[in-house]
Amino acid sequence: MNLCDILNEGNVLLPLKSRSRGQVVQELLDHLHKMGHLSETVKLHEYIETEEENLSSATGRGIAYPHSKSIEIDGLVCVLGISQRGIDFNAPDGQNCHFILLTLIPNQGSVEHRKFINRFRAMINHGDIRTQFLDAKNTSQVLKVISQWETQETQEEFE
Repeated sequence: MNLCDILNEGNVLLPLKSRSRGQVVQELLDHLHKMGHLSETVKLHEYIETEEENLSSATGRGIAYPHSKSIEIDGLVCVLGISQRGIDFNAPDGQNCHFILLTLIPNQGSVEHRKFINRFRAMINHGDIRTQFLDAKNTSQVLKVISQWETQETQEEFE
């Protein structure tokens, strides 16, 4: 699975306008609504916020992975938001989150989701990738970084 198969110009938001966790989740859900994936966002927002209050989706190093199931979708749907200033997601390391990857999967689950998240984590764990994302001026630059990383990973697999 390639990240570029899922992440594209339409589902990368740079920069995020919101300043709080709840606002960011709503901004990302609103974007999925505008893209036609969702007919409404109220229930999903409430569910994700409740989950965040119980256990933060932040993993440290400035990354959060809010997620939910939805009856409105048939396969993995995601949106990546990037915030230069960072958002407080109650991360275990105390750092604000700059990279928020909101994922939705169908009610019956998705193996594709786990593969995608694992691949994204492998990429975002590189400090230079995070720096390039923060320095990016537009979504095209973010997608170029992802594509270059995937090309390099593929080349290293065959060497």
